[in-house]
Amino acid sequence: MDLSRPLAIVTPTVDADVLSVLAGATASFTGRQVHQMAGRHSERGVRNALQRLAQQGIVGRKRVGSSDLYTLNRQHLGAPHIAALAGLKAELLHRVRAELASWSVSAEYASIFGSAARGDMRVDSDIDVFVVRPTAVPEANDTWQDQVENLAERITAWTGNDTRVLEMGVDEVGDAVARDEQVLSDIREQGLVVAGPRNYLRKGADAND
Repeated sequence: MDLSRPLAIVTPTVDADVLSVLAGATASFTGRQVHQMAGRHSERGVRNALQRLAQQGIVGRKRVGSSDLYTLNRQHLGAPHIAALAGLKAELLHRVRAELASWSVSAEYASIFGSAARGDMRVDSDIDVFVVRPTAVPEANDTWQDQVENLAERITAWTGNDTRVLEMGVDEVGDAVARDEQVLSDIREQGLVVAGPRNYLRKGADAND
């Protein structure tokens, strides 16, 4: 799946992107604003989709001055399901955090990075996960490795995407941060933290406080 276009799992049309925009906000938007946020579609296509969805009742339309304003009709029977689909990325983060919290050998830090974090993934993109192994745990520790493998399998089952785990020990991370390695810079700037302190990868003596 493409986490940036979650409703595409049920329909690949412009309607899915329009509904994602409206489900992600409580504000009202003009057709032009929806077009700007939905991206990749023509303004005419977005306006046609809004008209279709308004006829179905799932989108509310209100005339204000010379403009029509659109919102998701959250009283509609279908609205909770639309909102749930639009929130699949947040649901994934919730599940990953819960999985990591259940580990008997806790990770020092973990985050999702790459295209899934940036919001530019494709339906066939991998989901990249960075996990830091505690100092006292050897790389070959069976419990640790089972946890990492199970996490990757679950993420793939939840999304349908291949999951790739980048694993490092605490000392490896310290050295890589000191060298300002690009992958850790990207994770620091763009990663979605799912375990550990948000400033874990920051340079400096207070980085892990």
